[in-house]
Amino acid sequence: MTDNAEEPTLDVAHGDAALSRVLRHALRLLRDRSGDERFHRLVDDVLSGRASLRAVYGTATFAAGVDDGVREFARGWERLSDDERDELAGGAEVRPVRGR
Repeated sequence: MTDNAEEPTLDVAHGDAALSRVLRHALRLLRDRSGDERFHRLVDDVLSGRASLRAVYGTATFAAGVDDGVREFARGWERLSDDERDELAGGAEVRPVRGR
């Protein structure tokens, strides 16, 4: 993580501030939609810089919290028409991952 007075850059973003903002936003959404207090604390630790996303990614608490969000996304995706999916995917940009 880098030292930033406002928000630490997430370790998995490899210094990419834009990617870090997107990941932080996604983590907040998952946290806010989860009823699991342990997951809330874990995400808060990542967002505050007390823990790295890389370190917590493989924990059972993180997996359980993310699992609910992924299931919700999958249900929503299935409800979309093919045209709606194409429209959403049309705005996606594929970028190579740094360091690979």
